[in-house]
Order: sequence, then structure tokens, then C-alpha cells
Amino acid sequence: MIAAFLYSIWHYQIFKSVLFRGGMTFLTAYLVIILLMPKIIRLFRENGITSDFTPSAPTAAGKPYKGATPIMGGGILILAIVFSALLWCNLNQYIVALLTIMVAFGVIGAIDDVAKVIHKRRIESGEEKRSWYSDKADGISGKTRLLAEFAVALIVVLALYLYVDIDGHLVVPFVPLKVWYPYLPKYIFIPFMLFIIVGGANAVNLTDGMDSLATMPLMTCALFVAAIAFIGADPEWAARLKIPELPSEIKELTVLAMAIISAGFTFLRYNTPPALIYMGDLGALALGSIISTMFIFVKAELFLPIVGGIFVFSVLSTMIQRSFFKLMLWWKGRAAAEHYRFFLRSPYHHHLQQLWHYSEQKPEVESVWLMFLEKLGFRLPDEEKLVDQQQTHSRVVWLMHLKSVWLFVFTIVLYFKVR
Repeated sequence: MIAAFLYSIWHYQIFKSVLFRGGMTFLTAYLVIILLMPKIIRLFRENGITSDFTPSAPTAAGKPYKGATPIMGGGILILAIVFSALLWCNLNQYIVALLTIMVAFGVIGAIDDVAKVIHKRRIESGEEKRSWYSDKADGISGKTRLLAEFAVALIVVLALYLYVDIDGHLVVPFVPLKVWYPYLPKYIFIPFMLFIIVGGANAVNLTDGMDSLATMPLMTCALFVAAIAFIGADPEWAARLKIPELPSEIKELTVLAMAIISAGFTFLRYNTPPALIYMGDLGALALGSIISTMFIFVKAELFLPIVGGIFVFSVLSTMIQRSFFKLMLWWKGRAAAEHYRFFLRSPYHHHLQQLWHYSEQKPEVESVWLMFLEKLGFRLPDEEKLVDQQQTHSRVVWLMHLKSVWLFVFTIVLYFKVR
């Protein structure tokens, strides 16, 4: 670790400062991504590393690129986070565990992304047929991926109990610690941790369906963890604010969180609509897993659904859509099920994307949710809709970004004051 090396040469306390090392971690991750990402984008474009069915033919020199957007940009984010953490973090048990689970889930995501690229090429070569409803190529099956994720998470969780100082106490929103500070025994807490890690990773992956949509909620979640780790690891401040006192080593999560925030901040340079490269399952699963595990370490598991409400709503809207389709299929038949949906599309951000896009053609799908809102008097006028699809896309993304910031502020107040 470079900070320890610098301190051994010059005995300045600044090299031990969490805030100094956090700032240097931010700058290091930023520089790594800025240096490598343009080269990776160019390389992936040339080799057709994409799951989109848009033609990815080479572009003539000096001409704008018009092919498919590459995927697997999250690999550079993981590299930047790991590299900056190795330089500036004290590699205690918490940091090692977090980096391990991030890389492990990243490998699972990379396998899925590579399978998508191979599937796309097989369709283009005529070896397989493309489904009429598919915009992107499929990767490995969802069951296979979930099985791998639970296996990796189980290994990590068992290792946490053996080598990391964690327990099963839960901080409950709106409830003071002196009133209720429940403890979950191992046989309950271990499955609970598995659900948090795997569920969080897949929620991020599901949200990462529009340019930069998942990036801002990841940054606000990381910032929330950084605040708890920095304050909760200080006994005086923890007692004053009546929050759980955390081990002093937990403060290193603040430094690591700065690497994640920097990665997200820098990735916006390349991922804002229209995106130059996608994070892919490689980045979404990796970052989702590390963020979820960080919430476990700071005993804020129950606050993850609040500050990360965008992720939760993406999952819930998808579950509602699928359940409603199955209900309609059983009740009214396939024709009605395909015409009447709960949302226009799912997850919910795709519903908004279609709702705010103006089209003179009558939509093939009717939303039961919109019918309900219209009966209550809520209807989006046509003059507020947008004709350009890219403008609609940007409006949805920025709305979600603003909601992420609002949820972060609300959760900070809830954790440190209201509770």
C-alpha cells in the first residue's frame, strides 16, 4: 500500500488520514478510467463486443461511429476500484472480503456478457434464429447465473463468519436502538445475507437497462455507506448520534466507497445518453454485490431498499408485470394478456420511456396502471410528450437520477436523526 510506504519514509499523519486517502483513491480511480476507457471503447467497437443487433461494421476513419454500443465497460471500473484500493486502503479483513466478492460476481457477469456476444455472432452467421421480440442477444440462463451467484455468495458469507467480525444485529428504520435492536441467529442471518447480496446484485443489473441509469443510485448508496462507516467507527460520534458503534477497521470502507463513487462519476463521461459503452452484467453484478455487502458490514441492510429505492422499484415493477401477465393469461387468455399489461413495459423506467414518447399510432399495449390513474384524474397531456426518442430517454434517466439524490438525502436524515 503506497500510503503506508509514504508514511514509513515521511512520518506525516496525513498519510494515515481516511479523508486524504479517500481523496487520493478518488483521483487514482478517475485517472485509470480516463486513460483506459477510450482505448477499450475503440477496441470493443473494432471487434464487435456487443449484444445489440445493430450492425457493428467498422467505421471509416474520420467518420462518426454508427454501430452497436459495446458492452463490458464495467471491467475497467472493477480494475480501477481494485487498483486504487490496493494503493490507498489498509487491506484489512473487510476490504479483502469486499474486493473478493466484487471480482467473483464480476467473473459471473463477464461469462454472461461473453455468452451474449457469442450468441449475437451465431445469429448473424445464420447458425441460430433471432426471436422477433429480442433487441439484444441472450447470455447464460437466469437459473444458471443465479445458482453461480448463490454459490459464490455462500462461500463468501461463510468466510465472513470465520474471519470477519460481523454479527446478526439489525438497525431498524424509525426505531431507536434502545427500543429495538434485534439479533438474528446464524441460521437466519446467513440466508438473509445471501438474499441481500444476490438480490442487490441482480437489482442493479435489472436497473442497468438504460444509459447511466444505474450509475447514480450506485454512487448515492456508496456515499451513504461512506458516511456511516466514517461516523460509526468513531465511538464518540456514534454515541452522540445514537447509532451502532462499528469496529475501527470499518472506517476503511470510506476509502473504498470513494473508489466506487469515482468509478461511477467517471463512467458517466462515457455512459450518459447516448452511451459510448455499457457497463454490462460484468459491471452491474460486481458493483451491486460489493455495495450490498458494504451495507451488511455497516449494519444498514434495512436502509438499502430506501436509499437504493430505484433498484427496488425496478425489481418490484418487473415482478408485478410478470405476475399480472400470468394472471391475465389464466383468466382471459393469451390475446387479452398480450394486449392488457399492468405497465406499458417493465421495468418501470421503460414504462416511462414509452409513456413520454409521442406517437400518432395507437399503442398495441394498454396499461391497466394508466387506466387507473386516468380514472383518478391523472393523465399526461400529449403536449408534454417528446417526439425524439433520445430526448425521451434522457428525460427518464434524469428523473431517476434526481429521485436517487432525493432518496439519499431522505435516508441520511432517517438514519442519523429520525431514528
